[in-house]
Amino acid sequence: KDGEHVGLLLPNSNGMLVTFMALHLHGRIPVMLNFSAGEHGVISAVETSQLRVVYTSRVFIEKAGLDVLVSALEGHVQVCYLEDLRDQIYMYTKIKGKIAFYFINSYYRHNGGKRKPDDEAVVLFTSGSEGDPKGVVLSHRNIVANCEQITSRVEFNPQDVVLNVLPTFHAFGLTGATLLPLYFGMKLFFYPSPLHYRVIPEIAYDIGATVLFGTNTFLYNYAIHAHPYDFYKM
Repeated sequence: KDGEHVGLLLPNSNGMLVTFMALHLHGRIPVMLNFSAGEHGVISAVETSQLRVVYTSRVFIEKAGLDVLVSALEGHVQVCYLEDLRDQIYMYTKIKGKIAFYFINSYYRHNGGKRKPDDEAVVLFTSGSEGDPKGVVLSHRNIVANCEQITSRVEFNPQDVVLNVLPTFHAFGLTGATLLPLYFGMKLFFYPSPLHYRVIPEIAYDIGATVLFGTNTFLYNYAIHAHPYDFYKM
């Protein structure tokens, strides 16, 4: 139903972003689940958000070793896999989607355009270091304001290429490294883990990245393992 919370247990990826936007288009509120919080933390977030459905990916669950977590989740919510949904998209739906693409403005106004600036846009959760994770609700106004605040300190332009390695269940990875590039028309490249210190500098070089968001610890380790020319455009 409209305004319902829907869980996302996904890494930062195109699949996550498409699902995030699709939920908004149909009036649902994405709840970004922190898969690194452990079984107790994720189930606590599910119960706090009163989730009935969680979307995830079989490939991600397998590669991240989250089979035990998902098994525990299945006792609380319906777990839907993006790979399974892809197989259920019939030709009629694809044609309908193609037509909607050409009339996206009117389509959005009819389906998702009823949202107001102070309506819920997303739910994030704290790390739970002081007990159970606490839900943090961000409105559409919050997100746009955060994007504007960042650009008041750093000059971006549509020619920038953003390399996002941060998890989107954190405000920094979601707002700064994911939604800000879309908001200002920059190219966005996803990489699923910030911990691959040797790989990320090479990717930055290959894609000609001009912007890389990260914490001090992450950026320090990238610098240690980078070739002197890897960040030539950064």
